[in-house]
Amino acid sequence: MSDNKKDTRPLDENGNPMKTFRVKMRKQSNDTVEKAIFIDDEVLDWAIDISSLMEAYRMGPKFARVAQKDIAKHFVESVSEVLGRKVTVEQIKQATKTGWI
Repeated sequence: MSDNKKDTRPLDENGNPMKTFRVKMRKQSNDTVEKAIFIDDEVLDWAIDISSLMEAYRMGPKFARVAQKDIAKHFVESVSEVLGRKVTVEQIKQATKTGWI
């Protein structure tokens, strides 16, 4: 018996089906709750080193801006790697609103 379900996912700029992109809260094994990103229901294994970020803030606004740019760069690279294609910050912002990337 064949499955006649049609893929209703929107297509990206290259005509490939997009993946779901969800920001949700999830419970960790130590009973704390964290905000996590799920791409096609798989959690994105990515986190910010808060202690390093706080140290940059203590060092002043210039260091904080550099740290934030570095975080954004690595985040975009991680999402791109998971998707198998390059994405931009703007595409990620749009995905947060639409649920598709």
